[in-house]
Amino acid sequence: FRSRVLPGRVGRRGGRRLATVAVGVSGGVDSSVAALLLKRQGHDVVGVHMSNWDHAEEGTDGECAEREREDARRVCERLGIGFHAVSFVREYWSDVFEPFVAGIARGATLNPDVACNRHIKFDRFTAHALALGADWAATGHYARVAHSEAGGSALLTAVDADKDQTYFLAAVPQASLRRSLFPLGELRKREVRALAAAAELHTAGKRESMGICFVGKRRFRDFIRSYLPPQRPGPLVCVESGRVLGTHQGVSLYTHGQRARVGGLGGRWYVAEKCLETDTLFMCEGAAHPALLTHTLEVGEAAWISGSPPGQLDSRASPSALACSARVRHRAPAIPCSVAATEPPPPPQYTARFATPVNIAVGQTVALYDGCRCLGGAQVIARGPSLHEQGKEAG
Repeated sequence: FRSRVLPGRVGRRGGRRLATVAVGVSGGVDSSVAALLLKRQGHDVVGVHMSNWDHAEEGTDGECAEREREDARRVCERLGIGFHAVSFVREYWSDVFEPFVAGIARGATLNPDVACNRHIKFDRFTAHALALGADWAATGHYARVAHSEAGGSALLTAVDADKDQTYFLAAVPQASLRRSLFPLGELRKREVRALAAAAELHTAGKRESMGICFVGKRRFRDFIRSYLPPQRPGPLVCVESGRVLGTHQGVSLYTHGQRARVGGLGGRWYVAEKCLETDTLFMCEGAAHPALLTHTLEVGEAAWISGSPPGQLDSRASPSALACSARVRHRAPAIPCSVAATEPPPPPQYTARFATPVNIAVGQTVALYDGCRCLGGAQVIARGPSLHEQGKEAG
């Protein structure tokens, strides 16, 4: 892939063709510097602040959201670029939050950040940016994009491996990626903060937001309980001995691999398996317990960055296994794996086999890579036998 020159409609300056770029400004340092860099390159830049959650309707304090909006506005004012606010509250509710809650209710753990990028930031926002007259939509994600002269675009990992966010971008549609820019892809976080400080942006030292945006400072369990069907208490059962260890307050309030306190017992206990039919949580002691780990996953709902599966997985030909690497969470190391189509299609589903065992919940995203190129992502629909189960069978 070779980057092409940015097209634009605002003429030439210094012999370089310029573009109109809409930048998603969140009120944080990353999006602030993304806007700064594009402005310095001479492009016609406008900042767009997205609101995705209605705190007033929920009856919660929206002070944090208002502060983020004001920070974004102040950055745009400092840079001398336009500021535009847009609400995607309804779209976020229907495309991200409702599927997230439905997944939890059926025992899965979906990643709302992956869904938000696919349906909001790289669908609704991109369309909104183009409707405003922009040629490109930019964000402060740590990732790179290579636009080929033939028209396709590739998603590449960021130079700063610790901040790389391609895991969260693994389901971005090709049509939106072709119109996307990631100005921070070649920078490290410390360089981004230094640029913000040198430009006297007030966001230079701002702390990063952590966790799920719509939960805020609330305990997740307290938050999600109000959106789920009534939860029933049930037993906590040791996966090894079958002994009842205690009682939980609802299966859907826990996810695979989550640490859970077991009253009266020492050690660190984790959820190894959930049974919704009997309201049972099977527990194991230790974060590296074999009951948490598996070599195989069944995945479906795959989103391929190129718009279609790699040639090895094309069901129209003679499909074979795809050798690649995979991440099962943000900042996790890429693990060698093979991916093969599950017979019979449709819908397209795949079996992923990992060289080293992984710990991941049903509903989570597996991001696939070929070197530094992100191929796409898929949701886990079933875990293969755990190492504990395989050991029992062998015994």
